[in-house]
Amino acid sequence: MEENLSNIYLRNGQTALQYVTGLNAEHNCDRSDIRVFETGLPAQRHGDFGQSQRIAEGQISDLLIAIAKQNGLYIHKTDWHKFGDRRISSSGESIVYLSFDGHTFTKLKSPFAKSPIKNTSPQDVIFEHLIHNILFPTTRYRFIGVTDDNGELRFVLQQNNIQRIFCIPSQKAINDFLTNELHLSREDAYFYGNDYYAITDVSAEGDNVLCDENGQLFFIDPIIKLKKSAIEVLNYLYDTRCID
Repeated sequence: MEENLSNIYLRNGQTALQYVTGLNAEHNCDRSDIRVFETGLPAQRHGDFGQSQRIAEGQISDLLIAIAKQNGLYIHKTDWHKFGDRRISSSGESIVYLSFDGHTFTKLKSPFAKSPIKNTSPQDVIFEHLIHNILFPTTRYRFIGVTDDNGELRFVLQQNNIQRIFCIPSQKAINDFLTNELHLSREDAYFYGNDYYAITDVSAEGDNVLCDENGQLFFIDPIIKLKKSAIEVLNYLYDTRCID
């Protein structure tokens, strides 16, 4: 994988491998990896466009792709194979590759796939992986860049292949983590939340939460529903969960 990553693209004179290696050591609360996108986004959420959600998504997609190309963060579809072996995915949200050494999953995520459930506006989507990283650092994402699949925007995110997994935790263990660690309240049979966000798709009946022999939980791809803008949620999380 290292040889392949070194040929994908450059970022400020770095290869993709150098960039990813640097991100491994960064704090989960850091958002410097998307700063060029953040500064290029309009301040208004999609409701201020005065247009349909689909048109707003198209505008943001074009903008993010343009910013990626200007900053060496665009990955062409012809380079996808360098991320490893393509895996069969049960979800249409991501195209998934496992690196040739088996250590890293690369997910080409469609940011608008579950936006009605997640309550995300087009301006929110670039921040979603950061919210995940703060809440679930054991399965943090590394932002690699932007690509598209026949015009459909996708974010290229990498996640470690957790190799010390032994079982699916009990629903009680999952619920205890959400209430005791994240300090969320049960909202209904499927959501735990607070005034800023809610978590769902974390049932013990699925495989989206795993644990190791010590009982440590790994939330793979939970759905995070935003009750406020992504920036407001991030600011709240920085105040309550980030040290720096």
